Amino acid sequence: MIRGTTPTLEFTMPFDTSLIAELYITITQNNATALEKTLSDCNCNDTSVSLTLTQEDTLRLEQKPYSDSEMQIRVRTVAGEVLASNIMRIYVGRILKDGVI
Repeated sequence: MIRGTTPTLEFTMPFDTSLIAELYITITQNNATALEKTLSDCNCNDTSVSLTLTQEDTLRLEQKPYSDSEMQIRVRTVAGEVLASNIMRIYVGRILKDGVI
């Protein structure tokens, strides 16, 4: 993902999204939470969850050569089952002109 852009993240769930009671998408950098989104921030369709980040969201992310950026999605189903994805390493690309356009 590149800072200052509006990427759409898409996740395929192993079940219908109507069964999701609670959801968190967390992005961390340097062992601290940089962004956290919930189910109300997402669009759900069949087995797909998508989240479009704003420029402000991605500008909160740091771009450093050795910055440790990770992402994970966690859900609780209406039946009470709690699931978590593997932690994904993400690359945060730089921009030459900073700020919202």
